[in-house]
Amino acid sequence: MIRPVIPSGGRVLGRSLLTAANVITVVASLAADWNDSHIFNDRWPAHARFHGVTALATAVTLSSLNIWSLWSGTNDEASTRLYAAAVPVAYWAPFFLAPLVPGTAVEDPPHPVPRLAGVPTSLLGAAATCATAATGWFVDRRSAGPRAGNTN
Repeated sequence: MIRPVIPSGGRVLGRSLLTAANVITVVASLAADWNDSHIFNDRWPAHARFHGVTALATAVTLSSLNIWSLWSGTNDEASTRLYAAAVPVAYWAPFFLAPLVPGTAVEDPPHPVPRLAGVPTSLLGAAATCATAATGWFVDRRSAGPRAGNTN
């Protein structure tokens, strides 16, 4: 089978996109949630705040590990690539499922989410980050070429 060859710059591009998706996951989640609209919201019960903090800590820890792993020179490039794409997608994709659960909403008064063309920017950001992670995975995988262990 003949595969198109993407120059080694594709590896840098793919890893850079994966890095961007993980950095966005850290920065955007902290900016959106570590404030009085979420974690420090007086209307939130203590246990809801607990889950908010643990979710943020998980996202920050896993995304930080992914960034290190992407650039550390590990020999398991396929697994590194997979996890670096999976963590941002696992964090952001549920933004599209959550509104389907009765009693949930993408915003909570008095903290409205800005909208662009009527769509909450939180959902636009979630879609863009998922797309960035998927594109980074694809570009990095294609640029790795037919090497041993390049299965994902």
